[in-house]
Amino acid sequence: RRLLRRACASAFALLALLPALLAADLEAQRAEGQRIATEARSLAPKTSSTNTAVLKVRDHRGVRSQIAVTIRTTVSDAQWHTDYISGDGLLFRVIRSPHAPSRYATGRVNGAAPQPVGNLLVPFAGSDFWLVDLGLDFFHWPGQVVLRKEQRRGEACFVLESTTRTPAPGGYSRVVTWLDQDTLGIVVAEAYDTRGQLLKVFEPKRFQKNAGQWRLKEMEIRNEQTDSRTSLTFDVEVQ
Repeated sequence: RRLLRRACASAFALLALLPALLAADLEAQRAEGQRIATEARSLAPKTSSTNTAVLKVRDHRGVRSQIAVTIRTTVSDAQWHTDYISGDGLLFRVIRSPHAPSRYATGRVNGAAPQPVGNLLVPFAGSDFWLVDLGLDFFHWPGQVVLRKEQRRGEACFVLESTTRTPAPGGYSRVVTWLDQDTLGIVVAEAYDTRGQLLKVFEPKRFQKNAGQWRLKEMEIRNEQTDSRTSLTFDVEVQ
């Protein structure tokens, strides 16, 4: 009986400590999440470049279309910006910095200077890529937690959950990203709407080795609620 009482007392003591242990574990996950998000948003291109690409769109009706795109990245000391230019002259600009959320502007190539925009859910050239998708703003959200570490598509990954308390209507409230543990490159990302339902899946598809370095050749974004999808296939680096 004495042994039984001691065992029961130990079990109750462990139960009493459990909330504190769980809280400490969550704090560690949050701290690691903030560290990884900070590193991910600090990844910047080393040099300016211009690439050509093709957007291949399959809409919710199954209708397919292709759009020529030029992607021009300009790197400066404190920030960098990328212009996405469709074949008919539409321009989406994403201005990124490690220390502040992305800024956005739209315009025409031969028109006035691109103007800032407030609605970040505007699709680029009728595709599944919204302005906000191009800026990876979720790495700046206040909630960053490493849920676990696991294999995904053959890569050892951090599983990072990014959350915001103030989602844009019709936008994302939560993004779960599988990040390669060595490079912090995105292996897969899942974006959830304000109801907590899966909305979009982002997935790099193909890579190509060039001059000893692996370069992204194709990425795809799928809208799981409309059953539409868009792939962005990179063609050549112009300069």
